[in-house]
Amino acid sequence: MILILGDTHIPFRAEDLPQWVKEIVERRWDIIIHTGDVNEGWVLEYLSHHGELVAVRGNTDFIRLPSHRVVHLPLGRALVIHGHQVHPRGNLRALAAIADKFSASLVIHGHTHVPSVEGCCGKIFINPGSATGVPGGMYRGEESLVIIKDGEVWMCRRGGCSRVL
Repeated sequence: MILILGDTHIPFRAEDLPQWVKEIVERRWDIIIHTGDVNEGWVLEYLSHHGELVAVRGNTDFIRLPSHRVVHLPLGRALVIHGHQVHPRGNLRALAAIADKFSASLVIHGHTHVPSVEGCCGKIFINPGSATGVPGGMYRGEESLVIIKDGEVWMCRRGGCSRVL
């Protein structure tokens, strides 16, 4: 099972992860992916206790993290990138062009704080939104994350999860 979350912005915009998010994190995961804008290293330390951690640097991170990672997942070869590298925010065509350089069929990104799972340019794009629900850009914010289990993609928000792919 794979847990995807991002844009936590702790402690600058949020004090901590919401309790419902912690309850999900504290299960056992094969991989936990953080899409950047972590802000504090202790968040990554906490996540690493619950699965193999893959994390990338966001535009507000000053901790040492790579700008991107390529990982092999059940859904395919995935590029993990924060997304601040493209303009405007969430530009899927520009993200697809970066993914093409790594032969990735899946792009896991953040930066917009808007949770989404969509197809474009022959690729699947997964944005877990913000696990803490902090506003981003013009988006007001909603707590969210993504789970991949048995080849299915689930979007989770406060109150429950629903299958989206």
